[in-house]
Amino acid sequence: MVQEELWSRMRSLPYVYMAPTLVSVAHARALHLVEGIGSALPERFQRDREFAHLHPHHDGSLHLSLPNWARDVAARSGWGMPHPAQDSFLVFGPRDRRELEVVWHLVQLSYAWAMGEVNEEATDSQR
Repeated sequence: MVQEELWSRMRSLPYVYMAPTLVSVAHARALHLVEGIGSALPERFQRDREFAHLHPHHDGSLHLSLPNWARDVAARSGWGMPHPAQDSFLVFGPRDRRELEVVWHLVQLSYAWAMGEVNEEATDSQR
């Protein structure tokens, strides 16, 4: 199942711990960045140190914290949409291996954003 492959990759990110989400539905699995690591800017997280969560299997989508330029590119490309009430971006769940790679790239970008490794202004290599 591609969702479990995605979760396995998400869990392997350095300085991340898994815990229940602070902002989503029951049974969503969330990634939190260890305190003292990465950015301390609250706009780079959904709540506290949570920067991503994966919804339950019946849905398969996920919410990520992303810079505005990345949200714009992902929305224009048809990979998701801004959350209507929270400051996060809904990414549609991957259905196959090709989509898994695109979604994994967005997760890595969210992680880099939380770590403070990505700026609000995109460079050509980031787009």
